[in-house]
Amino acid sequence: MKKIIITMILFTTILQTGCVEKNGYYNDGENSIIALICDITWVSKTTINDNKATYGIYKFNKNGTYTRTLIMTDPDGKEHQSSINGQWSFGDPSSSTIYFGRSLYWDIDELTEKRFAVYERNGEIGEIGVVREYLEFTPKE
Repeated sequence: MKKIIITMILFTTILQTGCVEKNGYYNDGENSIIALICDITWVSKTTINDNKATYGIYKFNKNGTYTRTLIMTDPDGKEHQSSINGQWSFGDPSSSTIYFGRSLYWDIDELTEKRFAVYERNGEIGEIGVVREYLEFTPKE
């Protein structure tokens, strides 16, 4: 009985180590998507009610990390900056969804050297109450 339990534990351990996220071996299409995401610093601009601009600057890294910097201008014209660091990965085998953790996803609508357009969503597709917001980025000048 003890041998059977040990064998089952060993077998289960081997099976679980075989389910590793894809790492390092990408085809040409996947590499071109990664290059477009990571080789360009992406900027979005939002204008609020008082005509003040807010900029979101995203720098993705090929090691699965990113930095998001928000730059806001207050009514006096003074800039305020805040940054966060996080992790990202692809949320599907076709590399058309970026997963940031928890329930935050970007569904890629368009990705070129001049434009990065996504639908940001919190939650899984099909869940009740999931809201998608359209975001558009251009390269930082």
